[in-house]
Amino acid sequence: MIDYMIAGICLAIGLGFLIAAAYIFVAERYGPLYTAVGFGLGFIALAGVALIVHRIVSGIQAKRRAEEARAAQLQALAGATAFAILPALLKGRGGLLSLLTPVAAMAAYAIYKENSDRDEDPDA
Repeated sequence: MIDYMIAGICLAIGLGFLIAAAYIFVAERYGPLYTAVGFGLGFIALAGVALIVHRIVSGIQAKRRAEEARAAQLQALAGATAFAILPALLKGRGGLLSLLTPVAAMAAYAIYKENSDRDEDPDA
């Protein structure tokens, strides 16, 4: 963390010197007043661009958080619904067998998928 802080401080100082050098260079050509106005307007424009980017990114993040919250709510609702329906399914005609059939089918499919995806190794 300290290394990144030192690197950031050195970067800021280096950028400050580059800005000062650019200011001196432009001031010799156009004069100090026009150079100061130009640099001031340039930094104001950069601040505006930074604010626009921040608003766009924060809007995207807010939308993503809302979608994640909605998905979590739907997941909780599905879980509660499953627990509420479970007694009715167990009392029904098939009972426990009607619940185990889909689970067994999923397990069989998972075993099939695992065995069929293996590449045949010619050296084995």
